[in-house]
Amino acid sequence: MKYHILLLVMVFFATGCSEEDDLQPSYSDVEWFVLQDNLDDAVQHAAYGVYSTWGIPVFCNDTIGSQERGLDHNGNPIVYYKVLDLNYNLNNPTNAFSINAKHISLIRDEADKLAGIKFVDEVLLPNVPEIFYIQSILLLDSIYEQQYVGGAKSMKAVHQAMETLAVADIPVIANMSQAEKIERANEIITYLAIKYLAKNPSSEIETFKKVSYDPATQRSYYGMNVRTPNYPGESCLAPARWEVYGFLDYSRDNYPYVTDPDITKWRYRIVKEDEDIEDYIMAVVSYSKAEFEGMYAEYPMVLEKFLIMRGVMESIGFELK
Repeated sequence: MKYHILLLVMVFFATGCSEEDDLQPSYSDVEWFVLQDNLDDAVQHAAYGVYSTWGIPVFCNDTIGSQERGLDHNGNPIVYYKVLDLNYNLNNPTNAFSINAKHISLIRDEADKLAGIKFVDEVLLPNVPEIFYIQSILLLDSIYEQQYVGGAKSMKAVHQAMETLAVADIPVIANMSQAEKIERANEIITYLAIKYLAKNPSSEIETFKKVSYDPATQRSYYGMNVRTPNYPGESCLAPARWEVYGFLDYSRDNYPYVTDPDITKWRYRIVKEDEDIEDYIMAVVSYSKAEFEGMYAEYPMVLEKFLIMRGVMESIGFELK
């Protein structure tokens, strides 16, 4: 019996040693998102400056590195390419054949790349709260969705993927005025805020939405038609500017008519909840309290919603004007 136990122990150790001899590298120690400076490459040097200041790598190519991982059966090297995949998202997986799949075009001109890096460094990142985690930024010529080859392209200005925040229209941004660049940065920040609030809901958002509400009829104004009723008792709001009902804009759906000097002839539709939230976040990051109150002093609902959204933005780390 002792002989058999001793034999089993010897076999165990022999097998263990054999397995250790066959261990392969894990390749998990490569720091893809750590930038190195290169004085001979103007774009890399500029990107390194941003990385040194903000700790966020900026790329102008979705392939950010490669690594040899052994040899194949023919003795040729196996090369792994690290690619920033805009379609990889644990919360919303898509693939290249999905109608929601993102397609990209890279920036060609070096001057545009340098202008994009400067935009990120001087206009965008100084106003992004630390709570918005950005692993990297990918600067692009364009981002679009396309249902089928040859079909219409749905263009995107920005997209947040698992490992990167992709910012499009860099050649356009390169030629913008400073005011236009600030507006584009605010649009990107608004996008990030909406994504954050979707994952971290605030109870104050419900308070915000209840401002545009008629307690007498117990109905929300969202999505309602604003026009003279076609028949007695029709459910619609009396013709008036959208600010009267607490909104900063109106929906472009359903052929709106808002140009007649006689407002009683106007007809349009109130925006949806998500559009309203986006409008107010954009307003909060764009205007100071005094500026906004001066612009909308005649509309108490608008002012009330602005103050609520301002409080929401401050609560998640915004340093507002």
